[in-house]
Amino acid sequence: MLTARSIRPIVSVLSIFLLAFAAIVCLPQTAFAATKVITDADKGGVVHLKLGDTLEVRLKSNPSTGFMWYVEKESTPLLKLVHQSQTDVTEPGEGRPVFQVFRFEPRRGGDGVLRLHYVRSWEKPAPDEEQFDIHVVIE
Repeated sequence: MLTARSIRPIVSVLSIFLLAFAAIVCLPQTAFAATKVITDADKGGVVHLKLGDTLEVRLKSNPSTGFMWYVEKESTPLLKLVHQSQTDVTEPGEGRPVFQVFRFEPRRGGDGVLRLHYVRSWEKPAPDEEQFDIHVVIE
């Protein structure tokens, strides 16, 4: 026969379990944020993001030739560039190739196009310059 004394530990354990479950369910969406990494292979594709996610774009460049990737000024306002860096490429080759790494965070939901140009900073953009475009959908 169950008594009030024997039920208390069961109720306590059940209460703790329910509180833990409620805390997990109510976590803000940023707790489940993801980093999506895209490269040259994703050019022309579509990337789906959620608010709180991070988009990392990794593109190979060769700064010793003067060519670098630059984010187009009129590129989608839905993304905010939060960090830019470069890392060494392990492949042998001429010059000193690197990966330029761009990190973006979504500002709001919607869709747009992220566009980067591969140019020399001192030259005017040419119609035949290399571009990287990706359609961005933010939910």
